[in-house]
Amino acid sequence: MDLVEKWAPKGLEYSVADDGVAWLRLNRPEKRNAIDRPLRTSIIEAVREATEDPDVRCGVITGNGVAFSSGADLTQVGSPIEIPPDRWRGNNLARDDGMLYGWYRMFETIWRSGTPFIAGVNGIAAGGGCQLALGCDLIIASEDASFWEIFVRRGLPLEGGGAWLLTRSLSLPRAKEMALYGEPLPAKKAEEWGLINRCVPAADFQATVADWAHRLANLEPVRTGPAMGGPPAEGGERRGPDLSMRVSHIKTQINAAWEETVQQTFLDEVTLMGIGAGGGPRPAPAEESATATT
Repeated sequence: MDLVEKWAPKGLEYSVADDGVAWLRLNRPEKRNAIDRPLRTSIIEAVREATEDPDVRCGVITGNGVAFSSGADLTQVGSPIEIPPDRWRGNNLARDDGMLYGWYRMFETIWRSGTPFIAGVNGIAAGGGCQLALGCDLIIASEDASFWEIFVRRGLPLEGGGAWLLTRSLSLPRAKEMALYGEPLPAKKAEEWGLINRCVPAADFQATVADWAHRLANLEPVRTGPAMGGPPAEGGERRGPDLSMRVSHIKTQINAAWEETVQQTFLDEVTLMGIGAGGGPRPAPAEESATATT
């Protein structure tokens, strides 16, 4: 059984288009794409597959049906704790389970991936579904969509990294407004607040997401300034290098900069400037060269 066949019965459709875009479609429309443990594990595995596959240069996560995702599936059977009972320890079981088996793994996998991911939010993104969207690199939403930090209404703290995501995506007052009142934020207002990249008419949603993904997966160098790449083929157009590696570098640069000091940000920058530059060995100092020739 291949991976696509493995994930399909668990509620995830996975495909890679010819333009280098991997499509991850949550496919539990009867549950408003609520995420149970098998689906969550499948999303993690699919993100890793899109990260490792050299033919994939961009990923899209979206939902089938009227919802992007209504969050965690509260109707799933079994204990909410996934750690095997013989490995339970102390009084930190919920914390250990959350870090080793829970939502943290999904967010961390997307965040650390060198592949850029676009959230195509077609409808309600609530609870863990909201965090899944906010954890992606770019967010395109239909005008029918909304973002709902529902946790306070369920008597719960923010889960799935919501406190970290909101306070880095919004001003502090707006992050608190969204989290403390627990009311759905319409996509248009989310765009105005800077929480998402674009809110588009429902009729244009699919085409817009596909266009953003295609352009990111097939980014071309600028056409002005010094020529890039080798000479063009006869009758062809001068082409530059494949920029997908640099897209990956820049994603990880920005994510890392969000978490580190300004000094480390510059250290990362100068390190990446040397990757793929094609430079040879560092030349020997002048006095060393002179000694070698005598």
